[in-house]
Amino acid sequence: MTNEEIQKIIDLHKLCCRLKNTLRTGWINWQVKGVRVESIAEHIFGCCMLAVGIYSTTKPNIDINKVITMIMLHETEEIIIGDIRMFDLEQLKTKREKGREAVMTIFKDFPNSNHFVDIIEEFEANETLEAQFAKQCDKMEADLQARLYEGNYDIDSVEDRFFADIRTIDAINNGYDTVSEQFLQNDMHLYKNEFKEIADYLQDIETKEKVNYSVMTNRFEGDK
Repeated sequence: MTNEEIQKIIDLHKLCCRLKNTLRTGWINWQVKGVRVESIAEHIFGCCMLAVGIYSTTKPNIDINKVITMIMLHETEEIIIGDIRMFDLEQLKTKREKGREAVMTIFKDFPNSNHFVDIIEEFEANETLEAQFAKQCDKMEADLQARLYEGNYDIDSVEDRFFADIRTIDAINNGYDTVSEQFLQNDMHLYKNEFKEIADYLQDIETKEKVNYSVMTNRFEGDK
């Protein structure tokens, strides 16, 4: 490699490190208190480890390396456009195009930048087995994180529109009274195969035992 090529790699790393300090806006909107809210980089790590765990256990017919690449790359757009909230409807209309432009900008100095954009486009289209697997990892990681934050939500301060969402209303009417249950119910229709098995398992232990995951987490951390 030339010195110029090496510097481009270093610059890319520096740019992507911004995601280490960019907090996930969803948890801010849900008024998580008393704990440090995860960054986008931590979410990416969680998704990757979830993908590895599921792949190693179930051996699906997918290219796991491609899945990991999708997971790693699809959030890079947020270095430039930020983490757009699910209820920011106007911004969501242009998110995909702005995200594509952001990725092109981030990788513009690399000869295979179009390859990176193609992988992200494949992820967004959600048509291939790899894209569907990666998408479900993205959703499942958030649902699992919601369980880890249970007990730390300041519900009285959460915006009314979260509870006006029809899926949240349906979840509450069906007896799912915790935030983590509502997260899971909102995403349940998206899960297939091994992800549906995990979602059903989480729902089962939540409804039967009402496990306090924040207590479990504190206990595990105390064992370190």
